[in-house]
Parts: sequence; C-alpha cells; structure tokens
Amino acid sequence: MRLAGTYHPIPYLIERITEFLPGVTVTSAIWVDFDKQIYTTNDANSLNDYLKVKAQNIRNTKLNSEWSNQSEPFSEIKKSKNQLTFEDEDAMNVLKLYFPSPVDDFKDLILIAFPQNVFLKSLNAKFKGISTQEKHILSNILSSIFSAEHKRVIEEREFLSSVEYINRKKDARIKQLTDDLKSTEQLYSSSIRNIINDFKNKLEKQLNKTFVINNHVIYKLAKERLTIENIELAIKNAVYLAYNLSVSEDSIQITVDHIQLDKLQQIKNKPASATIVNDGRTATLLDKYEEAAIRASAFGMVINGKNVAAQLDPPVTPPAITDAIKKKKTKIAYLLQQYPEKWSNIRKEIRPISILDQSINSISNAS
Repeated sequence: MRLAGTYHPIPYLIERITEFLPGVTVTSAIWVDFDKQIYTTNDANSLNDYLKVKAQNIRNTKLNSEWSNQSEPFSEIKKSKNQLTFEDEDAMNVLKLYFPSPVDDFKDLILIAFPQNVFLKSLNAKFKGISTQEKHILSNILSSIFSAEHKRVIEEREFLSSVEYINRKKDARIKQLTDDLKSTEQLYSSSIRNIINDFKNKLEKQLNKTFVINNHVIYKLAKERLTIENIELAIKNAVYLAYNLSVSEDSIQITVDHIQLDKLQQIKNKPASATIVNDGRTATLLDKYEEAAIRASAFGMVINGKNVAAQLDPPVTPPAITDAIKKKKTKIAYLLQQYPEKWSNIRKEIRPISILDQSINSISNAS
C-alpha cells in the first residue's frame, strides 16, 4: 500500500474524491508539483507558456471554494454574481475547491462536477433543485473535509522526509564509523606486518631462503591480538615448518596452515606484566618516557615533550622524542592497543603518542 505522504496532495485527493462522493466527476485540476512544474489532469504534455500564465492567475486567489457552470479551468466565460440569473444559478454544478500549495504561495485547484441527480438530505432530488444556500453549506462541508485530508498528506510527507533525513544521517554515521574502523584496522594490520617482516628478514638471513608471508597470515595474527613475543614465535614456528617441508625451494610460501596457535597458548595466558618485558626496546622506551613524565609532575611541571625530555636520563631534546616515536610508530601503536592500562601520562600529554592512542580509541568506540 502506498502511503499518503508519498503523493502530492492534489493527485492523492483526485484518486479518492469519487470514493467520498459516489457519482461525482473530477473534471480537472491544476497544481504545482514538487518538481515545481505546473500540471493539469487534462493535459498529458506540459502546458505552453500562455496556459502557464493563465494557470498562475487562476491559482492566485484567496478563495477556498466557489461554484461554476464551467468544467474547464481555462474557460473565459465568467459572470459576476450580479449578472447571474436563476437559470445560471441552477446550472452551476461544478464545485471548485482551492488548497494552499505545499510548493509555493499560490493555491492548487480541483474541479468537481455533480450529476443532475444528487443524493442530499436523504432525498433523491434534481441538482438544480438545490438552493444557493444549500450549495454554500455543501461547499463548506466538502472544503473542510478535503482540506483536512490535504493537510494530512502534507504532514505525513513532512514526517516521512524527517525519517528519511534521520536515516540518511544514520547511514552516513555508520559509513563514517566503518571507514574509521577500516582505517584503524589497516593501521593495526600494518603494525603487525612490520613486526612480522622485521623478524622474517632475520630468519631469511639465518636460513638463506626467501619467505613470502601470505596476507591471511597477517590478518589471522592481528585478529588474535597476540604479544610481539607470541607473534615472533608463531612466525618462527611457521617458517621452520615450511622450511623443513620445502627445503629445496628458494622461495617458500608461509600460509595460515603453517600457523600453530596451540603452541602459543601457554605463553598467551601469562599476565601482561610478565610478557610485556619481552616486547623489546619499544616498551622500554615508553616506560622511560612515562617515568620521566611522572618525575616532571612530581616537580610541579606541566607534562609535555619539553619537560619529559629534560627528565630523561640522560636528558634529550624534544625533537629527539618526536623522532624516536616516528621511527617506532607501528610498534608503539601496537603496544598502546595491547596494554591500554599502561603509560597513562604520556598517552594524554605527549602529542605524537596521544594521536596514535586516539586513533586506537576511535576503533574501540566504533566497534
């Protein structure tokens, strides 16, 4: 079923007037649609410029309804009330209903023709027997009924538009969060890739072989959220397994089939405090920065790059800290995600580290 709010109100009323008033005929209508074009029910093609001007003149009215003997909206014949005879009054069987346009400041128009026999006041009477006063009452009643329907269509359309707007905003937000998630996942996977490649290069020199790490291996290890020690151990086991199975090959492929996570379980379950010390020089560097930040705070200093650099032993320059963070960016990003409870001061106050930490947090919030 098509909702009323998906219509322009005039076509909606045209479809339903004969349901409300069996026996009547909608002879014509003029309205401006939401595409800002003028339409009539009698013209399949667009109106020419002359009729467009006439249509706008007709729409430029303050009337809500009027009776006419003309079933065509562009008819030139129109008498003033003083010129009307009784026969003219009786012949007026076309009711013109005007409705405020939802598009511009003019009014749209529907023409309803009543048959010669009409059911009114429980009497089957000739239409010309209806008095002017009764026509006035009838037009007011019908105008009120159809105006209420007209208003309902517009209100429902506004409601549907607001729902559509909310859905668009929601879809845009979901897309943004998805893009952010992909971006951070790529950063995290990139960190894992660099760790793996660094360790792989060492093994290649030891074994004098070339090892090609399949992307699925990187994704699998990234998904497991392992420590650097466990990642290196998994790669080492995989490399030696593949090497032993393909000793005559110069280039050896490492796939997920070579990854044996069950051998890592015991190490994986150790407390972070026991395993983090094995994550190399990067963790040690972060520990030194954090200790320097704590000392600076104890002396009443603001925690920033300058003061942290001064509290290091030996002291360094702030650019030296920035340079060190850039060189170890991928490992630092990895460690920040692995150990969210550590390095709380430098996470917030050392800008390069804070930027990395914020990118990680955006992923956690999105997921």
